[in-house]
Amino acid sequence: MESENESLHDHDMSSNASSSRASTPSIPEHFHSACQRRKLIEQELKTYTDSIDHTEILMKNLERQGLLDHPIYTNHRTMIHGLRRQRDLLSDALGFTSVKPPRSGSV
Repeated sequence: MESENESLHDHDMSSNASSSRASTPSIPEHFHSACQRRKLIEQELKTYTDSIDHTEILMKNLERQGLLDHPIYTNHRTMIHGLRRQRDLLSDALGFTSVKPPRSGSV
């Protein structure tokens, strides 16, 4: 019969770091939260980029119709500047230098 001390010793060996048992490496919790945060920012960045693209199309349609002085065009121009500024802030948060090169034109 095994003594109590031997049983405790065997238990200690199995949980010892120098034991020959392979252990599953644990990923720090902060890695998961940082990864999750990055994915959320990337999603938000894509949303801003899509909104900018959509707004640019609307503005080009208004330009074609000669409605450069129309309040809707003015509002869209203001809105697109805000969207670009927010997209740039998100890009900086992720460490991107630029999401999309600026388009030439009146926009």
